[in-house]
Amino acid sequence: MTQNDLRGFLPDDPDRLQSDFVRQALDARSDLEKFMGFFHDDATIAIVGGIYDYAFSGVYRGRENILALLRRIDAEIEMSDHRILNLVVDGDKIALRRSTLVRHRGTAAARRLILGNLATMRDGKVAELHEYVDTAWLKKMSGADD
Repeated sequence: MTQNDLRGFLPDDPDRLQSDFVRQALDARSDLEKFMGFFHDDATIAIVGGIYDYAFSGVYRGRENILALLRRIDAEIEMSDHRILNLVVDGDKIALRRSTLVRHRGTAAARRLILGNLATMRDGKVAELHEYVDTAWLKKMSGADD
């Protein structure tokens, strides 16, 4: 009997399920309606940083506010080529370090950005997400930091 044959007898690995969830969510990022399906109706996103350095910093509660945030972000930048660098899953907690290729829509400047995310899951969806990013990158790419 091979390991694949044994999978039918073993329960699903919850950490593996969370890892698959993260990959699917990142793949869905360009489709906002699909991406929002990964969040609880009452989810909270906290983008850490000073609003004077990074216009997207703040706490956003609920699907409507999160969707409005994502639309603001997408109006200014294009994101692609999401890569998972490190992923740690511990029950309902997820820690992620990832990189994303970003292109500023106004200047066409592009660079690879490294982000950190800490998430809490509830009922198979994101209930709380904290994002940590170099808050000066947007100023540099938009030319506002000259």
